[in-house]
Formats: sequence, C-alpha cells, structure tokens
Amino acid sequence: MSLPVLKRPISPMLPRMQVRLPGWDVMTGLVVVMVVIQFVLGRAGGVEAIPSFYRVFGLSWQGFSEGRIWQVVSHALIHANWFHLMLNLMMLWLVGGRVVHILGFKKWIQIVLAGVLGGGFFHLFSGVLMMRTGYPETHLVGVSGACVALLLVLTTLSPDSRMWPIPISGKNFGLGLIVTELILWLMHPGLGLPMFSKMGQQLVLGGIGGIFQISHACHLGGALAGWWMARRVLAPPPSLEELQRLRKDREGEQAGGKIH
Repeated sequence: MSLPVLKRPISPMLPRMQVRLPGWDVMTGLVVVMVVIQFVLGRAGGVEAIPSFYRVFGLSWQGFSEGRIWQVVSHALIHANWFHLMLNLMMLWLVGGRVVHILGFKKWIQIVLAGVLGGGFFHLFSGVLMMRTGYPETHLVGVSGACVALLLVLTTLSPDSRMWPIPISGKNFGLGLIVTELILWLMHPGLGLPMFSKMGQQLVLGGIGGIFQISHACHLGGALAGWWMARRVLAPPPSLEELQRLRKDREGEQAGGKIH
C-alpha cells in the first residue's frame, strides 16, 4: 500500500523551493538503496579502499568490453563519498520532485533511466577516445547523469520559467549547461583534441586540473538524454495551460488522499 506524497516549502523564506516528503514510492526507494550502499562502503573504508568493487560496478570501457555490461546501470548506485552522494541526492530530490509533480512517477522513471544510460554511454565513448592517446581511463560512479537529465527535462518543459536562484530563463539555463559541459569535455587532456586539449592542459598546469576528475562526458550525455526525452518521447511539449491543469489535477489527488 502506498501513502500520499506531499510537497512542502523548505521554509517561509523560500516559498518557491518545494520538496516531496518521503513515501512508499520509487524515488524514496532509490534514495534508500544509494544511502545503504554508501553506508556499507563507508564502513569498509570507502569505495577507493575496495578496488575490486570499484572495478566491477563502476563504469569503464575496459570493464564493459570484458562483459560487465551491468556497469551501465550499477555505476549510478555508487558514489565516491558522502559529499558526492548528498550533492546528487539534493538535485535528484529537488529537481526530480518537480518533474514527478508535473509528469508523474512513470515518466520520472523513464527519464532517470535515459539519463543513466545516456551519461554512461557518453562516458564509454570518451573512454574509447582516451585509449587512442594512452591516457588512463577513469571509472564512472554516481547518479549525476540522471540528475542532469531531470534538470534538462524541467528546463525544456518550462522554457520561460525563471530557474531559482539564478535569474535566467529555463531555456537559456538548459542551453548554457549543455554548451558548458560540451566545452569542458572537449578540453579534457586525454582526448588529445587540437586547441581544446591544449587549453585543458593549461588548466592542469595552473593547478585546477581537478575539474577533469568530473565526468563531463556523463553530464553531457545525461543532459542530451533529458533534452531528447522532453522533445521527442514526451512530445508534443505540453502548453502552459496543460502543465497547469496537470499540476492542479495532481494537487487535487493529493488533497483527496489518493494512493500513489
């Protein structure tokens, strides 16, 4: 049996920033699974203290090409540390909650899977390119691909909305995110691209090479997957009136105590 999942403002000072209360639903279940995995890994010294676990469940081209195809999904359930997990969970819950409120859990699941797979395959493609240059491949962990996909769905569905706390339209925010991740990915020194990789090498020499420890390929793949989901799978894009009607219907269901 499911319980109604309500949404409430974080505080009176932030009336527009609302979160869903935990309930018997797939979003809460996913969060619980990731927290339990991180707790177990933390008790064992962290994911870096278990290289075999990292190699088996973190995503890499070497592992995938050797038959560990489950890595395209399992990598999303593992995080490097508690800060990494909490950062992703905050985005997953805040942005994902808005998407659930508009589209429902069925579409939310589809978007999350598309983001995980899209981000994973872009990371694999990046790994193949790095093999050409002899650059050491990295293992991908984290659910950020899904988080970015959810964000792009939200900005695509609400292109004229202002994205709190940044005073910019959803359309421009989504486009800016895609362009930024594309440029940062192209600048990765391991890709060996003329001009772009040279700029990346300058960043490394300047002491800010840590920016390339983040898988911008994953973020780019997740962003494109979310944009594609909003524009094609969820097409035609709903009008403002339709979005308002859907939101009103869901609020009525919650007020009436219907189960989810």
